[in-house]
Amino acid sequence: MAAVIWGFADYAAGICARQVGAVRTAFAMQSTGLVSFAIVIWLVGLWPAFAPGLVPFAIALGFLGLIAVAALYRGLALGPVAVVAPVVASYVVITVVLVVIFLGERLTPAQILAAALVFVGVVLTSTDARELRSTLGRPVPGVRIGLIATLTFGVWGAIFAIATRQYSWIPTILLLRATSFVFVGGFIVSRGIDLRVFRARPALALGTTVGVLDTLANVFFAKGIESGYASLAATGTGMYPIVPALLGMIALGERLAPNQLVGIVVLVVGLATLGAVS
Repeated sequence: MAAVIWGFADYAAGICARQVGAVRTAFAMQSTGLVSFAIVIWLVGLWPAFAPGLVPFAIALGFLGLIAVAALYRGLALGPVAVVAPVVASYVVITVVLVVIFLGERLTPAQILAAALVFVGVVLTSTDARELRSTLGRPVPGVRIGLIATLTFGVWGAIFAIATRQYSWIPTILLLRATSFVFVGGFIVSRGIDLRVFRARPALALGTTVGVLDTLANVFFAKGIESGYASLAATGTGMYPIVPALLGMIALGERLAPNQLVGIVVLVVGLATLGAVS
C-alpha cells in the first residue's frame, strides 16, 4: 500500500514541480504533510511523547529525505529518464542490505527469491528500453546525480526502519516532517524564494495533495515495518514506479514499452509470492 500511495504522490509532485518548481513543491509537501498529520493525531488523541533519542534520527531523516528528492528531480531533469529511473529504483537493494546488517533480519530462500522478482519487476517497469537503446554510447548526464538519489533513498529507508523499530512510528513521522520543514524552510528564506504562487487554489491543492499522500505512505511503510520484516516492507515499496507509468498511460495517452509490460507482470508475481511466503 505504501508503494501505491508513494506512486500517486510522485506523480502529483511531478505535476506540481512543473508548475511551481521543485523547491516550492518540496516546501508544500513538507508543510502540508506536517500540519495535516499533526492535526489528525491530535484529533484522535494520539499525540505522543518525544524521546530525546529520536531527535538524531529525525534530523538525519529530514536531511537525507530532502537531498534524495532534490537529486531525484535533478537527475530526471538531466535525463534520460529511461536510464536514471531504474538507477534510482535500485535504492531498495541498499535499504535491504543495511536492514539485514543492522537489524539482524534473516530471510528464507523463498523470501529472497520473491524479493529478487520484485526488484527485477521494478527495474523493468521503470525502464523504457526504446529510449534506453537510443542513449547507448552517449554520455548520460543524469546518472551521477541519480546515484546520489539512490544512495540517500537507500540510507533513508534503513534509518527509518531502525527508528521505527526503536521508537513509536507516530513521533518518528512527526519529527521527520518537522525537521524536513525546517530544512527546506531555511533554504527558501536564505534564497528569498517567493511562495505567493500558492495563493492560487490549484497550486495549493496540488501541493497539499502531495504532502498528505507522502505522509500517508510513510504511515503505511512504518506499519509494515512494525508488523513484520523491515527488509520485505522496504522491498515492497520499490514498486512505486508502476503507478506513474500506469497514470501516464491512462491520463496522458503514453504507450508503455514491451519490457515495461513484462515488468508489471513480474512485479505482480513477485509481490504475490512475497505475500505468500512472508
